[in-house]
Amino acid sequence: MEWRQGRAGQMRLREQLKEPSLAGWQRRKIELKLKLGADGWEPEKKIATSSMEKIRLLNSEFPKEWTIKHLSEQFKISQESVRRILKSKFQSSEEHTEQREHQRKLKIRAFKRSEKG
Repeated sequence: MEWRQGRAGQMRLREQLKEPSLAGWQRRKIELKLKLGADGWEPEKKIATSSMEKIRLLNSEFPKEWTIKHLSEQFKISQESVRRILKSKFQSSEEHTEQREHQRKLKIRAFKRSEKG
């Protein structure tokens, strides 16, 4: 299945969607291609790594209460974003996390100094 820009590519994808033999994941993939276009996945809102960890934790500990829909409403992100976060197994190293935290603190200090003076 190849993605091409333009009407012909979109019409081909719409025809493929009509096939009853498509698996659920194939149908979702085609629908996403139609929705997102040639640019691919670019979420409107990006969330912090700590929030991603909270999403994973809540879903793993309480999957019946914290469904994809409920998580997307609480964190104000799309259901597709939640789906991708839960699917992803990325864990940043402690060293990388500490560096990011250090940079964040430096930026906060610089901002506070600029407000005073």
